[in-house]
Amino acid sequence: MLKRVDILVEAELLQDVIDKFHLLDAREAVHLALKAALDEGPAVPHDPQDEDYDEFSDLSAWQLHRGTDTG
Repeated sequence: MLKRVDILVEAELLQDVIDKFHLLDAREAVHLALKAALDEGPAVPHDPQDEDYDEFSDLSAWQLHRGTDTG
């Protein structure tokens, strides 16, 4: 299945990849880059717990904490 996307790519970098690997066009260069990223990616699966804490997405931060002594 193909999906059309609009991306901005540095023209000189794109042309360098096309020339180096004897590709036909930008589509082939992007395809090669995506395949290479998957092949050379980390062997460890992504763990969401490794991400930084986002206090704006933590819904429990909006709950009132009753019964705590603030004074």
